[in-house]
Amino acid sequence: SERAMEMEQLIQRLEAVCVRLEAAGGVVPAAAAAAIAAAPAAPAAPAAAGGSSASVDAFEELIEAKVNKLVSVAAAIGDADLQKTTGFLKTAFDEEAKVIACVASCKKPDMQTLQSLLKPTADQIGACYDFAGDRKNKAFQHTKVMSECMQGLTWVAYTQGSGMSMPMKTVQESWNSAEFFANKLLMTHKGDKNQTDWVNTLKELMKDLAAYVKAHHPTGPSWNPAGSDAKSFAGGAASSSSSGGPPAAPPPPPPGSLTESKPAAKPAGGTAALFSELNKGDGVTAGLKKVTSDMKAKNRTDRSGLVKAPAKKKAAAKGPKVGKTELAGGKWFVEGHVQNKEIVIEETKSNQGVMIYGNEDCIVQIKGKVNTIIVDSCKKVGVIFQDVISTVETVNCKRIQLQPLGKLPCMSIDKTDGCQIYLGPDSLETEIVTAKSSELNVVVPQGDDFKEHPIPEQFVSKFADGAFKTEPAEHGGG
Repeated sequence: SERAMEMEQLIQRLEAVCVRLEAAGGVVPAAAAAAIAAAPAAPAAPAAAGGSSASVDAFEELIEAKVNKLVSVAAAIGDADLQKTTGFLKTAFDEEAKVIACVASCKKPDMQTLQSLLKPTADQIGACYDFAGDRKNKAFQHTKVMSECMQGLTWVAYTQGSGMSMPMKTVQESWNSAEFFANKLLMTHKGDKNQTDWVNTLKELMKDLAAYVKAHHPTGPSWNPAGSDAKSFAGGAASSSSSGGPPAAPPPPPPGSLTESKPAAKPAGGTAALFSELNKGDGVTAGLKKVTSDMKAKNRTDRSGLVKAPAKKKAAAKGPKVGKTELAGGKWFVEGHVQNKEIVIEETKSNQGVMIYGNEDCIVQIKGKVNTIIVDSCKKVGVIFQDVISTVETVNCKRIQLQPLGKLPCMSIDKTDGCQIYLGPDSLETEIVTAKSSELNVVVPQGDDFKEHPIPEQFVSKFADGAFKTEPAEHGGG
């Protein structure tokens, strides 16, 4: 309050007077000493649970305006897995709100205390990531979008020298990674208002979160240097979060317990068993069966001289495989990955190229500006990239997806069957050159929605006026 601030300023002025008097004569007048003693103590920093700083209030408003709206939209859709997915975000934001309150009212803690503060939020991020990989999850596409977005909540862990991006950039990068999957959702559920509202609300939330971080924590969490110790806050949070949980599991039994069942003795084998049988003498053949006439090979009717060809072995299903991602000779090489959705190239330069070769069922993210990108002999691969100076080429590929987040002059699609291109506002002027390719579609933004445009793959050539004129083939609807 204003009265508390005035009182704190008065105390500071009296203390400054005392310092000057002590420096001059070493004696503090009785009037000044009495004034200091009579002055009430400065109000303590606001409690963590009820902090009233602007950053705490703004974060609570963000939860109320956007997070709760997202929960309502998920409830309107009615899918249980989608509601569970949205619940991860809601809980993570609620836990991060506690961290924001601690930041406003506590001094910067040591690393161990900070980790204990961030653990509840990190647990929700990990749970969402695991749920995205659950094959029983019917809303796995939504969960993948949410998992990428929730990475933006890690901005609160930023410290100088940690190697992390700045807080606002961390939030922006998380949405850039999620937008690829969000666009696929919009195309899949085109015309479904609730589904479109869910994606757009999540997009607005991430933009508002980036604006919040820029306004209140641009260079990292703004800890209160005059605040209390964060350890007490972390301890209280840990005890409150664990008070209603299930009892801890009993410890495992000690190794070597006397109650352990001993393994059964193995039968003797090897040379000892052989000599034991030979020592039986004439009884060694007692267990053999007598061969009758119909058991002899020449008299058996179930066998013939035909030699059957061995059965062909079925090709083993490909499993996840981590290939090569390295920088060599001024070019990045991404080769031999299978079912790897976490390939990220970060430390790029404008004079470097990227070669993506022989990958299957993968997603490659390229951050920063590069010179060229070549995608060769890949299947079911998505490439998300920012600015490209020269061109993006695909050759000998099947079912690939490309999404530029920045500007690029040209795309060349050659010998590619199935290519989906998602253009953004900055890349609408891109030239697309195609040859010997099929099933090409370009998705462009149209207001809050997206529109898909097919690229012609059939042409009609007519000879007229001494030359051939070629135009795309038009198919009339029946």
